[in-house]
Amino acid sequence: MGLESAVEKLDKYYGRLEQGKAQKIKPSHVDKILSKLEKKARLLQDEFDAATKPSKRDRLALKLDMVREQQARARWLKDKVGDA
Repeated sequence: MGLESAVEKLDKYYGRLEQGKAQKIKPSHVDKILSKLEKKARLLQDEFDAATKPSKRDRLALKLDMVREQQARARWLKDKVGDA
């Protein structure tokens, strides 16, 4: 999901929020998700370090990349909902 797509989704969210069809996202909600993602990243990194098979290391590297991307999105979202 690119930044443009995330912005569009955030605009739609604010529209639903104004109509009363969505609950407000609080920065504490995003913090909770960030902590879960950090824990997942640590577990994957430990598993990656212990892995010996190249195929398993490749899969774990892809998973780590995805978790890091999700962390970046969560930080971006926290900045946006913190300002609102």
